[in-house]
Amino acid sequence: MNPSFPKTIISNIILKLFKQNEIISWDSNNDQRLIMQLVCKEWCQILRSLCSSLSLTKSNIIPLFFKIQNFENINHLEILNVEAPDVVTKVICNILIDPNINNTIKQLKSIDLSLSNLSNSHIHYILNALRLNKSVEDINLEGNQLGDQSIYDLSCFLLNNNTIRYLDLQNCDSKNGLACIGMLLSKNDSIISLNWSNNDSNSSIDFLCQGLKLNKTLTSLSLSGCNIDELGAICLGEVLKNNNSIKYIDLSRDYGAISLANRLRNHPTIKYLDISCNNISERGVEEISNILLSNQSLKKLKLYQNIENEINFNNNNNNNNNNNNNNNNNNNNNNNNNNNNNNNNNNNNNNLETDTNEIFFRNTNDEIELMDTSSESRIYYNYISPRQMIIL
Repeated sequence: MNPSFPKTIISNIILKLFKQNEIISWDSNNDQRLIMQLVCKEWCQILRSLCSSLSLTKSNIIPLFFKIQNFENINHLEILNVEAPDVVTKVICNILIDPNINNTIKQLKSIDLSLSNLSNSHIHYILNALRLNKSVEDINLEGNQLGDQSIYDLSCFLLNNNTIRYLDLQNCDSKNGLACIGMLLSKNDSIISLNWSNNDSNSSIDFLCQGLKLNKTLTSLSLSGCNIDELGAICLGEVLKNNNSIKYIDLSRDYGAISLANRLRNHPTIKYLDISCNNISERGVEEISNILLSNQSLKKLKLYQNIENEINFNNNNNNNNNNNNNNNNNNNNNNNNNNNNNNNNNNNNNNLETDTNEIFFRNTNDEIELMDTSSESRIYYNYISPRQMIIL
């Protein structure tokens, strides 16, 4: 290729050849990138500069590190199956603190270090590097066996950090780290999302509640699989009842869903509530239905795998908008195909669509929401009369 050929023209050609979402990630699964690399090295270089996501794997982490400055527009960096935590730590630290790299990669916002086998010593070096970086907003440390000490070190670091907003600490093998997180939330005003799922933390839930009392910025909180019991859910519910920033709560695979639900009945900002896998009884489903009827802000409710015995409901027993029918054939349980043809249109319009793997409900903006679920408990809003609930 002629080296004098304008780079902007080449970039435009590449963008026309490939859709933007096809060149968004530079990884081994991107066939378009591999084809381009075979066609022309210079075009491949331009393609690197257009990527917004970079995946470092066991086979490419070292070669791509030395070419990292070619990826000038990446905002997301992830580590995939490297299985060498020392190498990962050195590469990440160099990317964060090297001034030459920082002057080139100015848009890096997110770093995914999940399942990288990082220990406390690795986290120590990474936190020191992050102190010198002012662009990263999202840190994912899921699946690293960090323990309480690393969570303490991380919390102390974040006390003086106003950049990081999203924190994913799922499955980090920390039982008492929630006490440090509670202290952090009481003083930090930048974190808006915390994922603490799959850390057995019921014994330290009180510390989190104390932090949430003073926190005004957190909008998303996930405590799935933390073994939160009834008392813990009550404590959490009492705190969240007076918290006007929280919008997303995940308490799936825990306990105390009814206690939490009662305290969120009139919550003004909650939009998403996940209480799946809580062994909710029939009485519990009725309690949840009351929340949906009274809470005007709630948009999505997840109820996966709760009630074991399905409450049977026959669609043909719907009573809404059947006043024009000339007989009572619609009340029969099974097929009444021999009825008058006039009733067919009414039946088609009135029957709610049912599926064992779906929940439909109408939100306050009269938009139908669809959610997957494997629960035998299903909730449907009547499509014709908003806010009228049918429990299945």
